Amino acid sequence: MGPSYDIVNLITSFGFSEIWRAQCIRNLKISNGAVIADLMSGSGECWAYLRRPVGAGGRIISVDISPVMCSRQKRRVERRALPVEIRCENALRLNLADHSVDFVISAFGLKTFNGPQLAQLAREMFRVLSPGGSCSVIEISMPESKWLRIFYRFYVSRIIPLCGRLFLKDIECYKMLGVYTEAFGSCRHVVEPFKNAGFQVKLKSHFFGCASSLTMMKP
Repeated sequence: MGPSYDIVNLITSFGFSEIWRAQCIRNLKISNGAVIADLMSGSGECWAYLRRPVGAGGRIISVDISPVMCSRQKRRVERRALPVEIRCENALRLNLADHSVDFVISAFGLKTFNGPQLAQLAREMFRVLSPGGSCSVIEISMPESKWLRIFYRFYVSRIIPLCGRLFLKDIECYKMLGVYTEAFGSCRHVVEPFKNAGFQVKLKSHFFGCASSLTMMKP
């Protein structure tokens, strides 16, 4: 999905993906000069909303396991001269020192993890975060309304794969979006592993439950 992810995501979400990414950043009170870890960072779609709050003295550590996405990140950094350190590695085993970042963010990366992996991710985020630091994550979710859920399930499992075929000539990988989304449910199910890791957690629903987010603080 790497080569076409940005455009398909923007079109099929009717622009809401960008609204939700911006919301993910606004959930944090990022100070100038901060060090931010962007996990499952894709092609760096969140960076546009980080540039101003981070400022010239700050730094973004971008982590993604996909070489295709990391290659696209490098081109984005070169075009816009962003203060980003790109790491092509597994977010579940971060090569970052304890207490080394001020904030952690992640947009639309949680749904591919199972329960034990989410618990491991929570522990890693807690480990690298400085005391008093904060995290913000956001993910597409299955709405709680029965009728909206029926429409939403049809849309992510049938319509989005067709859009993927138009841009990538491959329908199978985009079919997985519906599988992952339905299996994930919402961020409500992620509250417990993050609390168990030591975070103070706040849950928020967006656009009738089509997305959900967690804002977390490390005491």
